[in-house]
Amino acid sequence: MKPFSVDYYLLVTLSAVGLFQLIANHRRLNGIKIFQNSFITVAFGCLLPISSLIWFFSTEDRKFSDHLGGLSSNELALAFFLGVFTAWILTVILTSGLNHNKFTGRSSDSVGLESLRFFTYFRAVSYNIRFWWKECKTWIEG
Repeated sequence: MKPFSVDYYLLVTLSAVGLFQLIANHRRLNGIKIFQNSFITVAFGCLLPISSLIWFFSTEDRKFSDHLGGLSSNELALAFFLGVFTAWILTVILTSGLNHNKFTGRSSDSVGLESLRFFTYFRAVSYNIRFWWKECKTWIEG
């Protein structure tokens, strides 16, 4: 493991959390927003990637090739995947905990990703499983 592969992983994780917040705000997916105020969400979503980029490139010289000690393409791909996956897990767990009492499961006609407008992530998964289970039963019986 290269010395700054953890730094790259943190860069990707923080940037992805910010990007998830920008997407959630744009698509009005309130169940996965950390802050319910749109201005704060956009500011937070823009600040995370910008500040993590500044931190990553200003603390050390990291602009060199993999044969000179930089990260190889395989290491970059793995760190990128793990960073985005970690950001998704952090976002889902954090927002489900923060918004647990705000979105108490009022019914909705939205399924799939659109159900995140009315439910937290874990409630949306549960709602969608129940919805599709009922649909499957009607398809099988009919």
